[in-house]
Amino acid sequence: MSIALQIPNVAPAHPQAHPPYKLSENELRLRSQFVATFTHAPQPAWELQIAVLDLTDELKSRGELAEGVVKRIKYIAAIPISFHYRAGYRSAHSRLADTVNKAISLSIARYFADEGG
Repeated sequence: MSIALQIPNVAPAHPQAHPPYKLSENELRLRSQFVATFTHAPQPAWELQIAVLDLTDELKSRGELAEGVVKRIKYIAAIPISFHYRAGYRSAHSRLADTVNKAISLSIARYFADEGG
């Protein structure tokens, strides 16, 4: 019998560094708003607002701090850039940056609205 056949089939001792991220329904809705902005497909402004407010409420209810909510929004906004690199990149990136700033402002306002401050 060869040495290769004598080695037991064992899983690696070290786990994955980070499990793959799975986006929630609210995160997917916000992502679709960012993709629409990046690809210059007009969407009603209220859809962005609802997606941001729902995501903020979801993350806050899970105990996420305001900084974590902002980081998550930025993470979701990075997805369209990585998958939709196109010829008009500079203008698309500018539109996306404006939309992300609006989303962050809405999220921060929503996060602290209940605290009265």
